Amino acid sequence: MSLSEVKKYEREAGKGLAEQGERNMSDLVQIRTRADEQKEEKKDGLSRRNFLKILGAAPVVTAAGCSDSSKHKAYPNVFGQEDSIPGVAVWYNSTCTECSAGCGISVRTREGRAVKVEGNRSHPLSKGGLCGLGQASLQALYDPDRVRQPLVKKVDGGTEQFVPISWGSALKKLTAALKFAGSDFALVTGEQSGSYKSLASDFVAASGGQRVVYDPLSPVEVAEASRVVYGEYGIPTYRLERSDFVLNFGADFLETWASPVEYARRWADGRRNGGSTRYVHIEPRLSLTGSNADRWLKCAPGSEIEVAKFLLKSLIDAGKGSNLSGRVLSGIQSVIGNTSAEAAAEASGLEQTDILLVADRLKHSKHGVVLSGGATSRTSYGEDLAVICSLMNLVLASVGDVVQLGAMRTPESDRKKLADAIDALGKGNLRLLLVGDGVNPAFTLPADYGLQYAINQGRVERQKAINEAGNVDSDIPLVVSFSSSLDETAKMADLILPSHHSLEDWGDTEAVPGIRSIVQPVMTPVFDTKSFGDTLLTVAKALGVKISSAGDTSTFQDYVKAQWRKVYNGSGSTKGFAKWWLERVEQGGVFDDTQLNKRVKVNVSPEAFRSAGDKHAVSPAKGELTLLPYFSVKTFDGRAANRPWLQELPDPVVQAVWDSWGELHENTAAQLGVKTGDSITVRNAYGELNLPVYISDRIAEGTVGVPVGQGHTEYGRYAREVSHVGNVFDLLSRDESENKGLSLVSASVAVTRSLKKSPLVVSQGSDSQAGRGLARTSIVEASKSSHEHDSHHGSSDEHGHHDEEHGHHEPKQMYEQRVHPMYEWVMAVDLAACTGCSACVTACYAENNIPTVGKKVFYQGREMSWLRLDRYFDERPESGGHSASYGDHHASAEEFTVSFMPMMCQQCNNAPCEPVCPVYATYHNDEGLNVMVYNRCVGTRYCSNNCSYKARRFNWFEFEWPEPMNLQVNPDVTKRAAGVMEKCTFCVQRIKEAQGKAKDLGRTVLDGEVQPACVQSCPTQALAFGNINDSNSKVSKLSKDSRAYKVLDHHLNTQPGVIYLENVKYKV
Repeated sequence: MSLSEVKKYEREAGKGLAEQGERNMSDLVQIRTRADEQKEEKKDGLSRRNFLKILGAAPVVTAAGCSDSSKHKAYPNVFGQEDSIPGVAVWYNSTCTECSAGCGISVRTREGRAVKVEGNRSHPLSKGGLCGLGQASLQALYDPDRVRQPLVKKVDGGTEQFVPISWGSALKKLTAALKFAGSDFALVTGEQSGSYKSLASDFVAASGGQRVVYDPLSPVEVAEASRVVYGEYGIPTYRLERSDFVLNFGADFLETWASPVEYARRWADGRRNGGSTRYVHIEPRLSLTGSNADRWLKCAPGSEIEVAKFLLKSLIDAGKGSNLSGRVLSGIQSVIGNTSAEAAAEASGLEQTDILLVADRLKHSKHGVVLSGGATSRTSYGEDLAVICSLMNLVLASVGDVVQLGAMRTPESDRKKLADAIDALGKGNLRLLLVGDGVNPAFTLPADYGLQYAINQGRVERQKAINEAGNVDSDIPLVVSFSSSLDETAKMADLILPSHHSLEDWGDTEAVPGIRSIVQPVMTPVFDTKSFGDTLLTVAKALGVKISSAGDTSTFQDYVKAQWRKVYNGSGSTKGFAKWWLERVEQGGVFDDTQLNKRVKVNVSPEAFRSAGDKHAVSPAKGELTLLPYFSVKTFDGRAANRPWLQELPDPVVQAVWDSWGELHENTAAQLGVKTGDSITVRNAYGELNLPVYISDRIAEGTVGVPVGQGHTEYGRYAREVSHVGNVFDLLSRDESENKGLSLVSASVAVTRSLKKSPLVVSQGSDSQAGRGLARTSIVEASKSSHEHDSHHGSSDEHGHHDEEHGHHEPKQMYEQRVHPMYEWVMAVDLAACTGCSACVTACYAENNIPTVGKKVFYQGREMSWLRLDRYFDERPESGGHSASYGDHHASAEEFTVSFMPMMCQQCNNAPCEPVCPVYATYHNDEGLNVMVYNRCVGTRYCSNNCSYKARRFNWFEFEWPEPMNLQVNPDVTKRAAGVMEKCTFCVQRIKEAQGKAKDLGRTVLDGEVQPACVQSCPTQALAFGNINDSNSKVSKLSKDSRAYKVLDHHLNTQPGVIYLENVKYKV
C-alpha cells in the first residue's frame, strides 16, 4: 500500500467512522502487514534514516545482549511503527482480565505507554462500556509495589526475606521442584478461559498434577442449579431487556455478579424509552443493585429460601407450569411442601401483603425472571435457593426466552477442591503448590482453612522426604507464586516468578461460547516479568513433558496463534491466515453471538427436587449478631484494594472512602449504645475487626454488614492504608459441606462499642435533598410507560407538577444572552438509566490526571474529584404525608426511592464563578464551555465559594505520582500545580482533537464523534454529549424530552450546560 493509498484510506475510513458516530480519528489504524515490512527490509542500500535508527538502537541492542529472554517484534495493532506520529495516540483492542466477565477494551497508548483503558464499542458484551475495576487496571500495570523481578525467599539471622534472582535460576528451581513433586502438585488459578485455560489444563494433565480454580466472586451455585434443573452446567444469559418483571434474591448484577457491564446495559435497555422491565429486589441489606429496584424488600438473613418456596407454590397454584411433565410437577410439590405466606412472612420479617403482592406480579408477568446468587444469599443452602429460583424460571416458561441456555458461562471455582489440596499439603501428600497470578487464597479464604499452618507442616514433611531421597537439593520450593503483586499468598511462597500484566501479554478469553476475545500486549513490559504461558512452556520443555495442545510452539504468543488457527479453519474464510489473524487482532476477536439463541432441551434431574427443609444461614447466640459480608464495586473480593482510584471512590450507597465499616440498623445500634462517629469491635472465635460504624435502617436488625476486600496486611501501600480494620474473611468458619462456593453468611459475631474513635470519612454531607428538587424522580403506575409520568412526582419535586422549573417556560432575562455561533457543547444525563456504578468517576480520574489525596486529606474536605456521584434517599409520595427524607428515617423500607446523580461542572451560560475571578482565569468561551486557564489562576478560591454546584477543586498541595505511576499520566492534560483551581472541562482535549480531525476533512464535528471520558465509559449510556446547535444531535432531542430539567436553574438562572432527565420508578 503506497503512501497516497494510505492517506486515501485514512480519509475514507475517517469519514465512515464519523458518519457512524464512532471514535475520534485518533482511533484510526492503517492496514500494514508484516509483508510490507519485509519488503522494506529487502531494499538495497542504507539510507540516512536507517543509519540513524541503527545508531540510536545500538545501546539498546547492547543491553539486550545481557538478557536471557528472547525478544520478538510485535505488530499487534497492525500499525507500522514508522508511521507513528509523536503526540498522536495509538489504540489497541484487547480484553479485560480483571474479572471473568471478558469485556472488550480499547487501550490508548502514547509514545509506547498505556494511558487510558476504555470499552471496545464493537465488543458484544461491553459495547463500549467499562466498569471502574477495568479502568483501574492501569494502576495494576503501573503499581509501584509490583514485583519487579523473580524473588527467592532466604533466611538471614532467623528472618525471612525475599532476594532477587535471575530468571534462569528461578526456572531451574521451578523445574527441580516439579521433578521432585512428580504428580503430587497442584496449580491454583482464578477463573480462566480460552488459551489460558487450555494451556494450564493440558500442562497439569500431562504432568499428572491437579488444577484447582478458586474465585470467591464466582456464583457457582447458580451454575450447579442450572445443571440439575436445566441439564446444562453454567450461568445462563439473562436477557433482562426482554423481561417485564425481574425478581432478584440478592444477585448484584450491577456490581460484581457474573458480567456487571453487560447486565447493566441489558437492565437499562429494558427500561429505556418506556421499556416494560419492572424490578423487585429482596435482600437483608440495601445494595447498589437493590437501590435501582422499583421496590426493595428487606428480609432477615437466611430467610430468602422460605420466600422463594412460597412464590414457587403460588405459581403452581395459579396453574403456571401446566406444560411441564407430571414427574416435574410432582417433584416441585415435594420441594414446596406445605409452605404458606404466613410462614414466609414470619421467617423473613417481610409484610405478608408485600409477599402476596410480589406473588401476584410474578403470576401475571408475561416474561418474568428470577435471579439469585449474590453475596448476601450465599449461605450453606445457596444452591438450594438457586435451584428453587431456576424452577420458578422453568414454571414461568422463561427458559429459552429471557433465560438463554445456548451461551452459558461455566465457572470452575471449587472451594471444596482447594480445601482438600490445602489438607493434602499439610499432610505431605502434596509436594508442590503453584499459585497463579490474581488468586490470593491467603486473603480470600477464611483463616480456619489453615493455609499458613498447612504450608508450615508441608515444609516439615518435605524436608523429611528430601532427607529420605538423599540426592535432592534442600532448598527446592514448596510454594511457588506467579503473582505480579506481593500479596498475602505470595508472601508465604518460597519462590516468586512474577507474571506479565495482561496489557503486556498475549492471550485470549472465551467467557461466553462464541465470543472469543483476544488479549494483546499494548506496550513493552514495565518490569522484568514473564508471561505465565511462556513459563509453563519453558518448564514443560525442560521436563520433557509433551503438551498436546502446544504442538511445537515455544512461546505463548505462538501458542495463542495456534489455537486461533483452529478457529480460522472452522471459519470458512477465504483469506490467508496471516491477513485474517491481523484483522481479528485489530477487531479484538471473533464475536459470534448466534449461540445465544441456540435452543437447548431442558432435562430436569431428580436432584432438583431435594428438600431444602427449614435450614437457615446462621442462628446467632443470644447477644450476638449475624455477620453479613458483601462485595462492592470499590474492592470486589480484595483484588482492587491496591488501586487508589477505587480506594478514593465513594461507596455508591454509603459514600465512604478509604475504609471499611460495620453497618448496623438504628435499633441494633441503640441496643449496643453505639452512635454515629463511634467505632465497634466485631469478634468471634476466629478473628476480630475494628471498624467505624455506619448506622442506617437499610439493613436487617440483628445484623452487621461489612464490605469485603479491606484489611490487607500485604499487597501494596494503598491496600495497607486500610489494614487496621481487619479481614472479614477471617471471621468465617470452614464450610464442611460439598458446596463449591464459599458460604459468606454463616458467622455469628459479638459486637461491642470500641473506646477508640475512628470516624467514617464520607463524601456526602446529607442523604436528603431538603426539597430542592435536585435529583427528581417520577413514580409511574406499573401499566404505564416512562413517558406517561405525570401521575406522581417524587418528594424531591416540591411543586409536584411540571412548571417553568422544568424548562417549559423560560424566565425573562434582563441582559443580552450569550450566542454560540457554531458549537454549544451540552451534556445530557438520564437519571433513569444511571445505576450509580461510578464508572464515570473512575474514567474522569484516569483521563484528567486527577490525583488521589488519601483518607486524611479527604477528611479535611480537600478531595480532588471533578465528578461526584451524589446519592439521595427520599420518601415516595404515595406513602403518605409530607416530603420526608428517608435518610432522616421517617419512611419504612418499602416507601423510599434511591436517586443517583452525577454532578460535575455545569458549564453554566450564566456562571456565578466567572465574574468573581479577579484575574480572568475562568471565563465563558464561544462554544459554551466554562474555561479554566491554569497559568492565570492565583488561587483566590472566589470561584469555588461562588459555585452553586460545588464542582470546583483547589490544589492545596503539589501532588506526585510514585514511579512508575507517572507513566499513566495523560500527556494531553496539564498536571496542575499547588495553588491552582481546577474542575471538569467536558474533556476539552478530546473536543479539540475531534475539531482538528474534522477541520482536516473540511467539515464540522459530527454528532457522537467526540465523547468525554465519563460519557464513553458509561455501561448504560446514561450520559450523552454533543452540540445542541445541531437539531439532529442526541442531546438536542433529549433537551426536548418531557423529563428534561436543569438543576437549580429556576432558582438561580445559572443556565447550566448539563441537562438532566428525571428518574423513573414504577409502582410495583
